[in-house]
Amino acid sequence: MRRRWWRFTAGRGDFLPIVIGGLMASMSLPGFFLVLFAPDSDPGIFRIPLLAVLGAGALFGIGFVVVGIRVCATPGSLAYKIARGRFFSR
Repeated sequence: MRRRWWRFTAGRGDFLPIVIGGLMASMSLPGFFLVLFAPDSDPGIFRIPLLAVLGAGALFGIGFVVVGIRVCATPGSLAYKIARGRFFSR
């Protein structure tokens, strides 16, 4: 039996990964930095797991934004060159 391939996008120009990544990053990053740099006087046992969950959400969000930029960038543009790693080539 052939295995199904799961995709993040529907095709070229699909901006849904950028939207999902932007939402995930904008919800996770402020909480992550708040817990990291402005902790309460008594952090308790929830600080480390909360940092892990918020950090993972931020990384997934940034990853989705990068995937969305790769899908939406047109050949020859600066975003296309940066996303494909061809920034310094001709």
